[in-house]
Amino acid sequence: MQTYTIQTYGCQMNYSDTERMQAYLDALGFKKVDGFDKADIIMFNTCSIRQKAEDRVFGELQKMPQLRRKNPNLMVIVAGCMVRKSSSRYSTERDPLFGRMSDLDIALRTEELPRLASLAREIKPDLSIPEIKEEDFEDYFHVKATHDSHKSRAQAFVPISNGCDKFCTYCIVPYSRGREKSRALDDILLEANELVENGCKEIILIGQTVNSYGLSHYDKEHKTFDSCEQGEQPFPYLLKELDKLHEKGLQRVRFTSPHPKDMTDRLIDAMANLRTQMPYLHLPVQSGDDRTLKRMNRPYNIEKYRETVKRLRARIPDISISTDVIVGFCGESDDEFENTYEFFREMAFEHAYLAQYSERAGTTAARFIKDDIPSEVKNKRWHRLNNLLRKLSTDALKRFRGRTVNVLVEEQKNKTCLGRSEHFKTVQFKSGRKLLGKIVPVKITDSREWMLMGELE
Repeated sequence: MQTYTIQTYGCQMNYSDTERMQAYLDALGFKKVDGFDKADIIMFNTCSIRQKAEDRVFGELQKMPQLRRKNPNLMVIVAGCMVRKSSSRYSTERDPLFGRMSDLDIALRTEELPRLASLAREIKPDLSIPEIKEEDFEDYFHVKATHDSHKSRAQAFVPISNGCDKFCTYCIVPYSRGREKSRALDDILLEANELVENGCKEIILIGQTVNSYGLSHYDKEHKTFDSCEQGEQPFPYLLKELDKLHEKGLQRVRFTSPHPKDMTDRLIDAMANLRTQMPYLHLPVQSGDDRTLKRMNRPYNIEKYRETVKRLRARIPDISISTDVIVGFCGESDDEFENTYEFFREMAFEHAYLAQYSERAGTTAARFIKDDIPSEVKNKRWHRLNNLLRKLSTDALKRFRGRTVNVLVEEQKNKTCLGRSEHFKTVQFKSGRKLLGKIVPVKITDSREWMLMGELE
């Protein structure tokens, strides 16, 4: 039996895609193994959001010649965001990666996963690869995921769209994943229903700009969501439909990452009213300065973002809000950074993913905007903002002391349990019982910089 292993890089969307890649290879009759040395097929599901992510893949590819000497039948596949054209090394028109990776056999775009079998037959015509129904799928979302990326069946990522139409100047996603296309509502609900019937308690909806669901040029052109026209917006409508699964045992629906432009009042109302919605939102701002946002091609200004947060906090008073910020973007002056710093303080973000800007080949910024901020300046700004984040996080966690929160246990080692509360806070407590995948009440006894400590009630 042919064996395979998949190495995944990048965001939650990539890990969700890996679930479908694994399901596809399973359907072909291959067996999953751990480690390169045991595999007949090595697949890299790649991320290209940063150059470092691609460099890691190129580093791993250097190991392939030695592995191929031990296993002459080895097949090497690079899939995901690094790929521009699905092809094999025997294809007439090949992806540019073949010019840089001498040991590459197949390049595969994620949305063209159903082509993998035919490309594999081009490489190894004598290999017994059965005809499977998944080959006929035009939409890779129809490949049923295995959902084993989490440590229990209680959680699952459910992708609802692929690609992006926003074209932020620093971002490669619209070029690596293509234009935004939303997944059919019925398909999402069918997958969610099956998950809940199998014991899933928390579903995380994912997409490049998840709350843009149903609003893309492609969706409108194909009239995919005409059924939602009578006073409904596609994403809030999806949340309402998923909320009906509460009767079957679904407790939580989260989504990541939304775009500030599409945070409508109807979406905020849905977050406030639905039983499965949690009092937490990750809302990337990227910069607290309007001039920087304009250079980034972010289609909102700081006042609009501020008003969105005000509406969220008015409707959901106890909500926790986190964000993304890029420091040292092209042309960011000291004054512009100060605006970001003060806006960060004003918003009192409880967590954030802070990044120092690095030029990404293929993006608009790399082509037309000079990366003129010295690395030592970027580093200084990052540390200053991170110190503020540490203080804000510590202060925010203090409000949970003495409160009882419901924790979905995601990890358990001996008696130590780790999980997330409704507010997406990491909570640690001890229990002698097996609680993995269960939601349990925990009374918070202490708080630290990034974590809550508690006792099982």
